Amino acid sequence: MKKIFIIILSVLTLFAGILFAIPFFFKDSIQAKVNQEIQKKVKAKVYYSSFDLSLFKHFPELTIGLSDFGIVGLSPFSSDTLIQAKEFSLAADIKSIFSGDKVAISAVTIESPKISIKILPDGSANYDIYKKDTLEVQKEESKSSSNFNVAIQSWKLTDGQIRYDDRITNTLAILQNITHEGSGNIGAEIYDLVTNTQIEKASISYGGTEYLHEKTLSADMKINIDQSKNKYSFTKNTLKLNDFTLNFDGSVTLPDTSSIDLDVQYNSPENTFKNLLSLVPNIYTDKFKDLDADGNVQFDGFVKGTMSSSSFPTYAFNLLVENAMFQYPDLPTAVTGINLDLKASNTTNDLNNSVLNIKKFTMNLGKNPINARALVEGLGKSKVDADVVAKVDLQQIGQIFPMKGLTMRGLYSMDLKAKGTYDTLTKAFPQVNATMSLANGFIQSDQFPEPIKDLNVKANLVNTNAALASTRLSITELKMILDGEPFTANGVIENFENYNWDIKAKGKIDLTKITKIYPLADMTLKGIVNADLETKGKMSDVKAKRYGSLPTSGKATLQDFEFVSKEYPQGVKVSTADMSFTPTAINVSNAKGFLGTSDYVANGVFTNYIPYALNNETLKGKMNVKSQKFNVNEWMTDSPKTGSQGGVEQPLQVVEVPKNIDLVMNTEIDEAKYSLMKMQDIKGALLINNGAIKMQNATFQSLGGKFLVNGTYNTANLAHPLFDFSMNLDNVEMAQAYQHLNIVKYLMPVAQYLVGGVNSNLKINGELGQDMMPKINTVSGDGLLKVLQATISETNPLVQKLVETTKIANLKNTKLNNLLMQFAITDGTFSVKPFDIKFEDYKITVGGRHGLTGSMDYNVLLDVPSGKIGEAFGSVFQKWTGKNLQGSDRVKFDLTLGGNLKNPVFGFKGSSTANSLKDVAKATLQTQIDENKNKILDQLNIKKDGFPTQTLDKEAMEAKAKATADSIKKIAADKAKKLLDDQKKSVINGLFNKLKPAKKDTLKQ
Repeated sequence: MKKIFIIILSVLTLFAGILFAIPFFFKDSIQAKVNQEIQKKVKAKVYYSSFDLSLFKHFPELTIGLSDFGIVGLSPFSSDTLIQAKEFSLAADIKSIFSGDKVAISAVTIESPKISIKILPDGSANYDIYKKDTLEVQKEESKSSSNFNVAIQSWKLTDGQIRYDDRITNTLAILQNITHEGSGNIGAEIYDLVTNTQIEKASISYGGTEYLHEKTLSADMKINIDQSKNKYSFTKNTLKLNDFTLNFDGSVTLPDTSSIDLDVQYNSPENTFKNLLSLVPNIYTDKFKDLDADGNVQFDGFVKGTMSSSSFPTYAFNLLVENAMFQYPDLPTAVTGINLDLKASNTTNDLNNSVLNIKKFTMNLGKNPINARALVEGLGKSKVDADVVAKVDLQQIGQIFPMKGLTMRGLYSMDLKAKGTYDTLTKAFPQVNATMSLANGFIQSDQFPEPIKDLNVKANLVNTNAALASTRLSITELKMILDGEPFTANGVIENFENYNWDIKAKGKIDLTKITKIYPLADMTLKGIVNADLETKGKMSDVKAKRYGSLPTSGKATLQDFEFVSKEYPQGVKVSTADMSFTPTAINVSNAKGFLGTSDYVANGVFTNYIPYALNNETLKGKMNVKSQKFNVNEWMTDSPKTGSQGGVEQPLQVVEVPKNIDLVMNTEIDEAKYSLMKMQDIKGALLINNGAIKMQNATFQSLGGKFLVNGTYNTANLAHPLFDFSMNLDNVEMAQAYQHLNIVKYLMPVAQYLVGGVNSNLKINGELGQDMMPKINTVSGDGLLKVLQATISETNPLVQKLVETTKIANLKNTKLNNLLMQFAITDGTFSVKPFDIKFEDYKITVGGRHGLTGSMDYNVLLDVPSGKIGEAFGSVFQKWTGKNLQGSDRVKFDLTLGGNLKNPVFGFKGSSTANSLKDVAKATLQTQIDENKNKILDQLNIKKDGFPTQTLDKEAMEAKAKATADSIKKIAADKAKKLLDDQKKSVINGLFNKLKPAKKDTLKQ
């Protein structure tokens, strides 16, 4: 028995060892395949710290795990992480992974993921990371992988966070502490999708309005999915928001991309008023569980029909609350007599035919009753019949709702009656008689020390004959004392067809305290406004630009004003500013403060401010601005921390220039910082107009020299921002220019190896990417560059390679003096007309072009003294040309320059010196031929003047002379041919010996 036990244990141990070892045999190939697919299909940075395989976790399936997994987008999302997770794993059938036709995945698990989805105003999204293949590649892949698909059975997400930021629709959703489980064979054509989702905190805002704030959400869903019909059927699905539960059944079908067919019914099975009350903001708190509530609730509805651009489904929304009440624990007063009968419906396919009917709404806030009813028929043209009567003792509000740290007193009353048609097309307005008042108001909060005292408000809205022109809003009294300072205002707005206004305001307002009473979302507003203003006018005068008919006058001062928003996180601060108002202008004087961390002093005038405030027309102005230190980096991105952080330069982002601003700013700045570049003594004008900023005659000192800049940064089309600049540089240090100016890095990368000053006239234009870097293929321009005096760094790879190629060591000592270069930029290519570099007895002529991505195509002509070049070059030259340099004072030869700056490639192109040596060889050969000819003639006793010394047979003499001449010609021709062949062979061998690696001596190895 013991032996059997040992055998069984040994077998189990062996089996466990095999299971443990198998993943190691396949790990490298599977990881390589994963990396290959990521690189092939994903245009983003994908990272993970470890790659693990296991057969134990989901035996007999193989589990693939990635630890510290994440995806980071490319520009303009290079600083945004799309997803990061502590652990990402999937369990798959190992055979299916290698079969290549269908990967069967049984489980996917994501632990602690943080998902951030971002959509920019131009429509670009950080989740758009899938690489789209070309049509040809798609066709090839369709042949080889048309049967490839993935089948997933289940998945699980724990402790997740999701942030959805859509800046096109101004939608923000933040979901925290998410747990989600799901199952379903998503590779099948028809399958059931079963999911369970729990979200501890859900906040959703749209268009600047927050609809959910940290609500709890849970959902149990079972959806039958028919992928062939794009149909999704729901059966007994449950959605829970806080304590309110909603059941819904039905189906959603997507017949095409432009319409949705809906057939959904919903109802609430738990008909208690307390569950409904949990949806009300600020009521669902930690004390909600102890809330005493009673009352009956009925809630149901449906949506049925087609939703498209021309059709809207019919719907019904019914809510009935009867005899309800609630009372917070430890508070003496209850809200009683709550009754609500609300029905919203539409029986047609036109949303404008919707009807909202609040048949009854009553409630008692302690002893103060509120009664209301309203019937609104139609949206575009609305028939209104409403009646609201309310009286509230604000002191009793604190006895009904928990309001820790807030005290209110005062009697508030409202009486509104409205009946008739509201239609802006026909300029109809219902007959209205509404009054509102607050007497002896008092508001105090722990968040600010001083209360608002003696708050009295009286206002009424009246329309007597159902016309917009007869509508009148009158604020007969608005008085209060804030922080010991009285503030009064009154005014009238009448004729809603052609607004007429007459408003007066006087007093001091602390904006900090006001915003604590009325909080502003995603915005900080602080400061004290002391104003004494009066304004009158008609909208018709505004539209006709008759600003002289708008007698606005008065003055105002700002003290310790501060404005910070999501759009301007850098913040604007005004320590002090004085303003005086006329109908046409606001005159600003003695304005001091900070833009971000940059100080300023300003004065000037703004015009057209009334149309700007009322009709969003263009605000015009002229300002004089001075600053001691200005940080440009803060205003080139959405983040106020852009610049150098921890030694790392942060990426810039496109900043939109407002299109309704027409402003001239004359600037004087002692010192400014742009990226890591410092500038001093800046003077010039900035013109802001129609979405563009134009610099006009801006001068400053930087990088050891002076700059004169004119240019435009244009965001009229935010998706395709443009730049157009001209710059004059005077004695600017080249190495510093390369370090701090991206334009120099693009146009003249060799500047990083030059030490010395440069003058330049440059014009350049093109398009910027969303990271504020130029798009290379759009860049064009031209200019002149003059190097005053410069030395070349020994680390310059061009010089190093040139010396290595030519063996002329003196080229290391190349110096640049008054070098003039004429260049042009076309479609991202930098071309240079030939220019001369002269130093000592050397002359180098360079011309050609390079792409702004780095590739080079240049011709380099060298004219060097043969007496200084050394034997090494003589040997190289003889290999190139087959010629010895003896007897030549100077050597001229041509090289080609290719490759890139880091890895340049020189090649021999030709030599005028070699051609001269060839001509000398030909002349020498001809002399030898002539001498041989004369010797032969002497042997034939023929004098140079043609008379023979002895008589020969005429025919024999002619025949012998002809044969001798032919022989001489043949000898000369053969010799010349051999000489030329030797020269060509030497040139070719010289080139190829330079390019080929030396052969190894195999006998010595």
